[in-house]
Amino acid sequence: VSGVLNIFQRAMSFRVVTALNSPPLVAAAGLATLVGIPFVDAAATSGASLALLKGANVVSFAANCAAVSVPGRIDERQDQEMRRGALNPTKPAATGQIRGDSTPGEATPLADQEHHTSSYNENYSPARGRTLVSPSGWAFAIWGPIYAGEAIFVAAQLLPGSSGLTEIIPQVTAPFIATNIFQSLWCASFRPSYGTEGWEKYISPAMLAGTAYSLSLTHSVGTGIADATAWYFFPFALHFGWTTAATLVNLSGSVSMGSSTPDSTVIAVGHSSAVVATAFGIGVTLSQSAPVYGLTVAWALAACGDGMKKRIAAVNADRNAGEEGVDLLRAAGVQKKLCW
Repeated sequence: VSGVLNIFQRAMSFRVVTALNSPPLVAAAGLATLVGIPFVDAAATSGASLALLKGANVVSFAANCAAVSVPGRIDERQDQEMRRGALNPTKPAATGQIRGDSTPGEATPLADQEHHTSSYNENYSPARGRTLVSPSGWAFAIWGPIYAGEAIFVAAQLLPGSSGLTEIIPQVTAPFIATNIFQSLWCASFRPSYGTEGWEKYISPAMLAGTAYSLSLTHSVGTGIADATAWYFFPFALHFGWTTAATLVNLSGSVSMGSSTPDSTVIAVGHSSAVVATAFGIGVTLSQSAPVYGLTVAWALAACGDGMKKRIAAVNADRNAGEEGVDLLRAAGVQKKLCW
Protein backbone atom coordinates (compact mmCIF):
# COMPACT_ATOMS: atom_id res chain seq x y z
CA VAL A 1 0.00 0.00 0.00
CA SER A 2 2.80 2.42 0.91
CA GLY A 3 4.44 1.70 -2.44
CA VAL A 4 1.24 2.54 -4.32
CA LEU A 5 0.84 5.74 -2.30
CA ASN A 6 4.43 6.66 -3.11
CA ILE A 7 3.84 6.25 -6.83
CA PHE A 8 0.58 8.22 -6.62
CA GLN A 9 2.25 11.07 -4.75
CA ARG A 10 5.08 11.24 -7.28
CA ALA A 11 2.62 11.23 -10.16
CA MET A 12 0.58 14.02 -8.59
CA SER A 13 3.67 16.12 -7.86
CA PHE A 14 4.84 15.65 -11.46
CA ARG A 15 1.42 16.79 -12.71
CA VAL A 16 1.57 19.86 -10.50
CA VAL A 17 5.05 20.74 -11.80
CA THR A 18 3.88 20.19 -15.39
CA ALA A 19 0.81 22.38 -14.86
CA LEU A 20 2.99 25.19 -13.48
CA ASN A 21 5.37 24.96 -16.44
CA SER A 22 3.74 27.58 -18.65
CA PRO A 23 5.88 29.84 -20.88
CA PRO A 24 4.58 33.16 -19.44
CA LEU A 25 5.14 31.94 -15.88
CA VAL A 26 8.66 30.69 -16.60
CA ALA A 27 9.55 33.92 -18.42
CA ALA A 28 8.20 35.99 -15.53
CA ALA A 29 10.17 33.90 -13.02
CA GLY A 30 13.33 34.50 -15.02
CA LEU A 31 12.74 38.25 -15.13
CA ALA A 32 12.00 38.32 -11.39
CA THR A 33 15.22 36.42 -10.70
CA LEU A 34 17.26 38.88 -12.76
CA VAL A 35 15.69 41.90 -11.06
CA GLY A 36 16.08 40.31 -7.64
CA ILE A 37 19.84 39.65 -7.81
CA PRO A 38 20.98 43.08 -6.52
CA PHE A 39 18.40 43.05 -3.73
CA VAL A 40 19.37 39.58 -2.53
CA ASP A 41 23.03 40.55 -2.81
CA ALA A 42 22.47 43.67 -0.71
CA ALA A 43 20.75 41.61 1.96
CA ALA A 44 23.43 38.90 1.91
CA THR A 45 26.31 41.35 2.26
CA SER A 46 24.63 43.45 4.96
CA GLY A 47 25.03 41.08 7.86
CA ALA A 48 22.64 38.27 6.96
CA SER A 49 23.03 35.06 8.94
CA LEU A 50 25.72 32.82 7.48
CA ALA A 51 23.66 29.79 8.39
CA LEU A 52 20.77 31.20 6.37
CA LEU A 53 23.00 31.94 3.36
CA LYS A 54 24.57 28.48 3.44
CA GLY A 55 21.16 26.89 3.74
CA ALA A 56 19.90 28.91 0.76
CA ASN A 57 22.88 27.71 -1.29
CA VAL A 58 22.13 24.08 -0.42
CA VAL A 59 18.42 24.39 -1.21
CA SER A 60 18.95 26.18 -4.54
CA PHE A 61 21.57 23.66 -5.68
CA ALA A 62 19.32 20.75 -4.67
CA ALA A 63 16.46 22.32 -6.63
CA ASN A 64 18.75 22.61 -9.65
CA CYS A 65 19.71 18.94 -9.43
CA ALA A 66 16.04 17.98 -9.09
CA ALA A 67 15.09 20.06 -12.14
CA VAL A 68 17.82 18.41 -14.22
CA SER A 69 16.41 14.98 -13.34
CA VAL A 70 12.88 15.75 -14.61
CA PRO A 71 12.46 13.86 -17.92
CA GLY A 72 11.33 15.31 -21.24
CA ARG A 73 13.99 17.83 -22.26
CA ILE A 74 14.97 18.06 -25.93
CA ASP A 75 18.55 16.89 -25.37
CA GLU A 76 17.34 13.88 -23.36
CA ARG A 77 14.78 12.91 -26.00
CA GLN A 78 17.38 13.00 -28.75
CA ASP A 79 19.68 10.78 -26.71
CA GLN A 80 16.82 8.31 -26.09
CA GLU A 81 15.95 8.18 -29.78
CA MET A 82 19.57 7.42 -30.67
CA ARG A 83 19.81 4.69 -28.03
CA ARG A 84 16.78 2.81 -29.31
CA GLY A 85 17.78 3.21 -32.94
CA ALA A 86 14.98 5.56 -33.99
CA LEU A 87 17.49 8.22 -34.93
CA ASN A 88 20.49 7.48 -37.08
CA PRO A 89 22.99 10.26 -36.32
CA THR A 90 25.12 9.40 -39.35
CA LYS A 91 22.34 10.05 -41.87
CA PRO A 92 21.26 13.60 -42.72
CA ALA A 93 17.63 14.46 -42.14
CA ALA A 94 15.19 15.24 -44.88
CA THR A 95 14.97 18.95 -45.64
CA GLY A 96 11.32 19.10 -44.61
CA GLN A 97 12.02 17.52 -41.26
CA ILE A 98 14.87 19.87 -40.52
CA ARG A 99 12.64 22.83 -41.18
CA GLY A 100 10.01 21.76 -38.69
CA ASP A 101 7.26 20.04 -40.70
CA SER A 102 6.48 16.35 -40.97
CA THR A 103 7.08 15.84 -44.67
CA PRO A 104 8.45 12.31 -45.12
CA GLY A 105 11.83 11.86 -46.66
CA GLU A 106 14.81 9.58 -46.76
CA ALA A 107 15.74 10.28 -43.15
CA THR A 108 14.66 7.98 -40.37
CA PRO A 109 11.68 9.60 -38.60
CA LEU A 110 11.59 10.26 -34.89
CA ALA A 111 8.56 9.67 -32.70
CA ASP A 112 7.90 12.64 -30.46
CA GLN A 113 5.45 11.73 -27.74
CA GLU A 114 4.32 15.28 -26.97
CA HIS A 115 3.11 18.07 -29.25
CA HIS A 116 5.63 18.17 -32.06
CA THR A 117 7.35 16.01 -34.61
CA SER A 118 10.81 14.56 -34.36
CA SER A 119 12.27 17.56 -36.18
CA TYR A 120 12.29 19.43 -32.86
CA ASN A 121 14.75 16.88 -31.49
CA GLU A 122 16.95 16.37 -34.51
CA ASN A 123 17.30 20.10 -35.16
CA TYR A 124 20.20 20.06 -32.65
CA SER A 125 21.85 16.95 -34.11
CA PRO A 126 25.37 17.62 -35.46
CA ALA A 127 24.92 15.32 -38.48
CA ARG A 128 21.22 15.77 -39.12
CA GLY A 129 20.27 19.20 -37.86
CA ARG A 130 19.72 22.55 -39.51
CA THR A 131 21.44 24.75 -36.93
CA LEU A 132 25.09 25.55 -37.58
CA VAL A 133 25.92 25.68 -33.86
CA SER A 134 25.68 22.04 -32.87
CA PRO A 135 28.46 20.51 -30.74
CA SER A 136 29.45 16.86 -30.91
CA GLY A 137 28.29 14.72 -28.02
CA TRP A 138 31.69 14.47 -26.34
CA ALA A 139 31.50 18.16 -25.39
CA PHE A 140 28.71 17.51 -22.88
CA ALA A 141 31.05 15.46 -20.69
CA ILE A 142 31.94 18.80 -19.13
CA TRP A 143 28.73 18.68 -17.08
CA GLY A 144 30.31 16.01 -14.87
CA PRO A 145 33.11 18.16 -13.42
CA ILE A 146 30.80 21.19 -13.28
CA TYR A 147 28.21 19.55 -11.06
CA ALA A 148 30.78 17.60 -9.05
CA GLY A 149 32.77 20.77 -8.37
CA GLU A 150 29.73 22.80 -7.38
CA ALA A 151 28.55 19.97 -5.11
CA ILE A 152 31.95 20.10 -3.40
CA PHE A 153 31.54 23.86 -2.95
CA VAL A 154 28.09 23.42 -1.39
CA ALA A 155 29.32 20.69 0.94
CA ALA A 156 32.58 22.46 1.87
CA GLN A 157 30.79 25.59 3.08
CA LEU A 158 29.10 23.50 5.75
CA LEU A 159 32.30 22.00 7.10
CA PRO A 160 34.00 23.45 10.19
CA GLY A 161 37.32 25.12 9.54
CA SER A 162 36.36 26.50 6.12
CA SER A 163 37.06 30.07 7.22
CA GLY A 164 38.41 31.20 3.85
CA LEU A 165 35.27 30.01 2.11
CA THR A 166 32.98 31.39 4.80
CA GLU A 167 34.35 34.89 4.22
CA ILE A 168 33.21 34.97 0.60
CA ILE A 169 29.82 33.26 1.09
CA PRO A 170 27.95 36.59 1.42
CA GLN A 171 29.42 37.75 -1.91
CA VAL A 172 28.55 34.64 -3.92
CA THR A 173 25.20 33.61 -2.44
CA ALA A 174 22.97 35.89 -4.56
CA PRO A 175 24.53 35.00 -7.93
CA PHE A 176 24.82 31.32 -6.95
CA ILE A 177 21.11 31.14 -6.08
CA ALA A 178 20.26 32.97 -9.32
CA THR A 179 22.43 30.53 -11.29
CA ASN A 180 20.51 27.58 -9.91
CA ILE A 181 17.14 29.21 -10.52
CA PHE A 182 17.99 30.12 -14.13
CA GLN A 183 19.36 26.62 -14.75
CA SER A 184 16.14 25.11 -13.37
CA LEU A 185 14.04 27.41 -15.55
CA TRP A 186 16.07 26.37 -18.58
CA CYS A 187 15.29 22.73 -17.76
CA ALA A 188 11.61 23.69 -17.68
CA SER A 189 11.66 25.55 -21.00
CA PHE A 190 13.93 23.39 -23.18
CA ARG A 191 11.01 21.14 -24.11
CA PRO A 192 8.85 20.38 -27.18
CA SER A 193 5.82 22.02 -25.57
CA TYR A 194 7.48 25.41 -26.07
CA GLY A 195 6.94 25.15 -29.81
CA THR A 196 8.92 25.89 -32.94
CA GLU A 197 7.45 29.17 -34.22
CA GLY A 198 6.30 31.47 -31.40
CA TRP A 199 8.16 33.62 -28.89
CA GLU A 200 8.11 30.76 -26.39
CA LYS A 201 11.00 28.98 -28.12
CA TYR A 202 13.32 31.83 -27.13
CA ILE A 203 12.69 31.41 -23.41
CA SER A 204 15.25 28.61 -23.04
CA PRO A 205 18.18 30.60 -24.53
CA ALA A 206 17.12 33.55 -22.38
CA MET A 207 17.32 31.36 -19.27
CA LEU A 208 20.79 30.16 -20.31
CA ALA A 209 21.86 33.77 -20.82
CA GLY A 210 20.62 34.50 -17.28
CA THR A 211 22.64 31.54 -16.03
CA ALA A 212 25.78 32.83 -17.75
CA TYR A 213 25.24 36.35 -16.40
CA SER A 214 24.80 35.07 -12.83
CA LEU A 215 27.93 32.96 -13.17
CA SER A 216 29.85 35.99 -14.43
CA LEU A 217 29.11 37.68 -11.08
CA THR A 218 30.35 34.65 -9.15
CA HIS A 219 33.37 34.39 -11.43
CA SER A 220 34.33 38.02 -10.81
CA VAL A 221 34.48 37.32 -7.07
CA GLY A 222 36.83 34.39 -7.65
CA THR A 223 39.25 36.37 -9.83
CA GLY A 224 40.26 38.47 -6.81
CA ILE A 225 41.21 35.48 -4.64
CA ALA A 226 44.81 34.27 -4.55
CA ASP A 227 44.77 31.58 -1.86
CA ALA A 228 43.55 27.97 -1.92
CA THR A 229 39.93 29.13 -1.79
CA ALA A 230 40.27 30.02 -5.48
CA TRP A 231 40.00 26.32 -6.33
CA TYR A 232 36.34 26.38 -5.31
CA PHE A 233 35.74 28.74 -8.22
CA PHE A 234 37.14 26.34 -10.83
CA PRO A 235 33.73 24.71 -11.55
CA PHE A 236 32.12 28.15 -11.73
CA ALA A 237 34.62 29.18 -14.42
CA LEU A 238 33.81 26.00 -16.36
CA HIS A 239 30.09 26.61 -15.92
CA PHE A 240 30.40 30.25 -16.97
CA GLY A 241 32.33 29.40 -20.12
CA TRP A 242 30.04 26.51 -21.03
CA THR A 243 26.79 28.43 -20.56
CA THR A 244 28.18 31.33 -22.59
CA ALA A 245 28.60 28.95 -25.51
CA ALA A 246 25.42 27.00 -24.71
CA THR A 247 23.36 30.20 -24.89
CA LEU A 248 24.49 30.66 -28.49
CA VAL A 249 23.88 26.97 -29.26
CA ASN A 250 20.35 27.25 -27.88
CA LEU A 251 19.65 30.56 -29.63
CA SER A 252 20.83 29.26 -32.99
CA GLY A 253 18.74 26.12 -32.52
CA SER A 254 15.65 28.15 -31.66
CA VAL A 255 16.08 30.29 -34.77
CA SER A 256 16.70 27.36 -37.11
CA MET A 257 13.78 25.19 -36.00
CA GLY A 258 11.18 27.54 -37.46
CA SER A 259 9.79 26.44 -40.83
CA SER A 260 9.35 30.09 -41.82
CA THR A 261 12.99 30.97 -41.07
CA PRO A 262 15.03 31.26 -44.29
CA ASP A 263 18.38 29.55 -44.65
CA SER A 264 20.09 32.94 -44.91
CA THR A 265 18.97 33.80 -41.37
CA VAL A 266 20.08 30.44 -40.01
CA ILE A 267 23.49 30.94 -41.63
CA ALA A 268 23.86 34.51 -40.37
CA VAL A 269 22.96 33.54 -36.80
CA GLY A 270 25.27 30.52 -36.92
CA HIS A 271 28.31 32.42 -38.17
CA SER A 272 27.64 35.34 -35.83
CA SER A 273 27.43 32.95 -32.88
CA ALA A 274 30.88 31.55 -33.61
CA VAL A 275 32.32 35.07 -33.84
CA VAL A 276 30.58 36.24 -30.65
CA ALA A 277 31.74 33.15 -28.71
CA THR A 278 35.31 33.74 -29.85
CA ALA A 279 35.11 37.41 -28.86
CA PHE A 280 33.78 36.56 -25.40
CA GLY A 281 36.39 33.86 -24.93
CA ILE A 282 39.27 36.16 -25.79
CA GLY A 283 37.83 39.26 -24.10
CA VAL A 284 37.02 37.69 -20.72
CA THR A 285 40.24 35.67 -20.68
CA LEU A 286 42.41 38.74 -21.20
CA SER A 287 40.42 41.25 -19.13
CA GLN A 288 39.96 38.98 -16.09
CA SER A 289 43.02 36.72 -16.44
CA ALA A 290 40.61 33.80 -16.77
CA PRO A 291 42.25 30.97 -18.76
CA VAL A 292 39.73 28.36 -17.56
CA TYR A 293 36.88 30.38 -19.04
CA GLY A 294 38.69 30.83 -22.33
CA LEU A 295 39.63 27.17 -22.59
CA THR A 296 36.04 26.14 -21.89
CA VAL A 297 34.71 28.36 -24.68
CA ALA A 298 37.43 26.92 -26.94
CA TRP A 299 36.28 23.42 -25.95
CA ALA A 300 32.71 24.28 -26.99
CA LEU A 301 33.84 25.84 -30.28
CA ALA A 302 35.99 22.82 -31.10
CA ALA A 303 32.98 20.57 -30.46
CA CYS A 304 30.84 22.70 -32.79
CA GLY A 305 33.53 22.51 -35.46
CA ASP A 306 33.62 18.74 -35.05
CA GLY A 307 29.83 18.68 -35.34
CA MET A 308 30.00 20.45 -38.71
CA LYS A 309 32.70 18.03 -39.83
CA LYS A 310 30.31 15.15 -39.10
CA ARG A 311 27.47 16.88 -40.91
CA ILE A 312 29.52 17.43 -44.05
CA ALA A 313 30.66 13.80 -44.01
CA ALA A 314 27.10 12.55 -43.45
CA VAL A 315 25.62 14.62 -46.28
CA ASN A 316 28.40 13.65 -48.69
CA ALA A 317 27.87 9.98 -47.84
CA ASP A 318 24.13 10.18 -48.49
CA ARG A 319 23.57 9.25 -52.12
CA ASN A 320 19.96 10.44 -51.90
CA ALA A 321 20.93 13.98 -50.94
CA GLY A 322 19.56 16.49 -53.46
CA GLU A 323 20.31 20.08 -54.27
CA GLU A 324 18.08 21.40 -51.48
CA GLY A 325 20.07 22.65 -48.52
CA VAL A 326 23.26 23.17 -50.53
CA ASP A 327 23.65 26.67 -49.03
CA LEU A 328 23.51 25.19 -45.53
CA LEU A 329 26.07 22.57 -46.50
CA ARG A 330 28.47 25.22 -47.76
CA ALA A 331 27.82 27.26 -44.64
CA ALA A 332 28.70 24.20 -42.52
CA GLY A 333 32.14 24.24 -44.13
CA VAL A 334 32.59 27.90 -43.28
CA GLN A 335 31.30 27.30 -39.76
CA LYS A 336 33.84 24.54 -39.22
CA LYS A 337 36.64 26.97 -40.03
CA LEU A 338 35.18 29.69 -37.81
CA CYS A 339 34.98 27.29 -34.87
CA TRP A 340 38.44 25.79 -35.37
